[in-house]
Formats: sequence, structure tokens, C-alpha cells
Amino acid sequence: MARVPNKDGQGIIANGFYGVVDPSYDAPTMFASGVPSTAGYVSEMRVDTATGSIYRYLGGAATNWAETNIR
Repeated sequence: MARVPNKDGQGIIANGFYGVVDPSYDAPTMFASGVPSTAGYVSEMRVDTATGSIYRYLGGAATNWAETNIR
């Protein structure tokens, strides 16, 4: 997915993300302790700060995260 500027002046509001470019799929978007338990956008990455594990959201249920540990 390309990171493309939104030039309509409204910003992008989708899946809880607000900004002027599409969300990144190659860098973590959240750092928190514990396994993620809230839904994200498909392929979103989050880091468990307690263990350093990286999780990727697979879509569907809010608990549908897979530990990837790709660094």
C-alpha cells in the first residue's frame, strides 16, 4: 500500500486512525505492555513493551493478533 497524501483537507478517518497519510503497514503503531486486546486495522503491528514481542492484527475478532517477532 502506498503512503499517499490526502489533499481534500478532511484527513483520513478509518479504523480509529486519523491523519493526512495512509497508516504505515511496516512499522509498529502502538507500544504497550501485554498482548493487544483491541481491534486494529488489518496488518497493523503493535509491540509488547514488557517482552519486546511484535504482534500483527489479522482482522476479525479484537483478539485476532499473531505474534510475528519480525525485527
